Amino acid sequence: MEMRFEYLIGVLVAHVQMFLDQVGAENFKYVLSERIKPGEKIILDLEKLVNIDNYGLDALLAMAQKALENQSLIKLAGVSADMQIVLDITKVYRVFDIYPTIEEAVASCQEEAK
Repeated sequence: MEMRFEYLIGVLVAHVQMFLDQVGAENFKYVLSERIKPGEKIILDLEKLVNIDNYGLDALLAMAQKALENQSLIKLAGVSADMQIVLDITKVYRVFDIYPTIEEAVASCQEEAK
């Protein structure tokens, strides 16, 4: 699994690519775990994510738990309609704030910082 990272106004944006499945979930957790710093705000850009399975959902939840332990914050952005259905059915949406765009997610992080 490939991920690209960038900072936007002090918020770490992780661009998740294509698949978050059994093959990529462990790598996703490892790579993101290495990047999470205490107190960091992270946006997972899921715009290019086309497939997620139970391993991917578990990885998302594991990262939410790690962020909580580090007093960090993870938000989701760019969730497609198909991915939103998966998040709704599995009730994973309860764990994350979800925004239509990266810009809106970053803006919400900025508002919380005030």
